Amino acid sequence: MAIFVRGQSVNVTTWSPGHLYLYTGGSNVGAPSCVGGTATTNEGITRYIISFSHNFPKFAFYWAGQGEAVYHIDNHLVRKPVGKSWKEACYIPWGANEVQTADVCADVQHALPRDKETTVSIIHDKT
Repeated sequence: MAIFVRGQSVNVTTWSPGHLYLYTGGSNVGAPSCVGGTATTNEGITRYIISFSHNFPKFAFYWAGQGEAVYHIDNHLVRKPVGKSWKEACYIPWGANEVQTADVCADVQHALPRDKETTVSIIHDKT
């Protein structure tokens, strides 16, 4: 089943402070591509969910942090490493069943900066 369809979310787990960056591009309604990050200062585990927009068919993300980061799709048990730069980003074209690795450096250069305004959200633990 395609990612982002019928609740197939992309979830990222990180271990250390850092930023999870997201690129959304290729708008089908003429909107500009966007790139931004969401930071954590947590020394332990931080969980994120990456959302999407029906207006953008290209999504890419990477982890800029001291520790490791892995992603998984929805409730699947398989965890895979998150890329560490735009040159080796995790890439999801709309309709894909799996996350790919891609160099999106050229795409990101033309995207509008949207730090703290992207659809990367921290899933807060229960308190």
